[in-house]
Amino acid sequence: MNLLQSLLYSRLAVVLGLGISQSLPPSLGYRIADLGAALVAARSQSAIVRAIYVNQWVVRGGNLTHSEMRKLTRKILRLHARNLYIYFHTLNRPQEVLERVSFSPEFQVLFDRLLQEGGPALIVTPHLSNFDLAGRALALRGLRFQVLSYPQPPGAYRWQNRLRRESGIEVTPISMSALQQARARLQNGGVVLTGIDRPVSETRYFPRFFGRPAPLPVFHVRLALQLNLPIILVACVGVGDGRYAVVARPPVPMQPAETLERSLLQNAEAVLHEAEVLIRQVPDQWAMFYPVWPEVASVLPF
Repeated sequence: MNLLQSLLYSRLAVVLGLGISQSLPPSLGYRIADLGAALVAARSQSAIVRAIYVNQWVVRGGNLTHSEMRKLTRKILRLHARNLYIYFHTLNRPQEVLERVSFSPEFQVLFDRLLQEGGPALIVTPHLSNFDLAGRALALRGLRFQVLSYPQPPGAYRWQNRLRRESGIEVTPISMSALQQARARLQNGGVVLTGIDRPVSETRYFPRFFGRPAPLPVFHVRLALQLNLPIILVACVGVGDGRYAVVARPPVPMQPAETLERSLLQNAEAVLHEAEVLIRQVPDQWAMFYPVWPEVASVLPF
């Protein structure tokens, strides 16, 4: 992690962002968010910008010019900065959160079933749009769930997890005990949610994502196979004017294969395919700032 990433992901950055966002109206908050995004985008060799280059290059078929990529990067960072502003700005405004986040008809059916009948439900999500705000809307509407988050989180992530807990969300960084807790929760009819598109540093498994092998997690697939559960992919999608919709894809049933490795890979790829469908619809909203395909960095033409 370079200096820029260290600063952006520091506890100080979260505290400053929270303080500024809560004290400023949108007219000023958006302007400061736009300025911050422009400053980050200008560092064309930073790890964050290069990660966006890698990820968008793959998602968009590898046919962007340098000028197009730079313009796209500024747009992605601007959207993300505004989403962060809205998330922080509404932390103490629960009614505004509910007004900003709606449910698609498909997700509403799932949500109503979970509230009325309970789970078990293993839900996964890509890092699309204002995913933290969507999680807060779920909690405010009465859904109780455990989030399996990034293991050994640095300072900024610990503060973000603290904010999630204060919103009524049970956050457990991934560990053996957290996975055991998630398994027990599912066995008792609960709901577990986790991300699926952040690359992991050490793995034996490289499921294909957008046609390329990627070092992405498969623990959710292992859980689903063990408990014979389908995996449900949901996501937050921006619909304009600072408003969002929570959408859902059809549940993915697990299909055991001849070996555990094959089972993990083929089912992970089936779930990732559902994520691809949503990301292709709104690629500008994919807020993944780590290179999902690190080997692509060496072949980028710029």
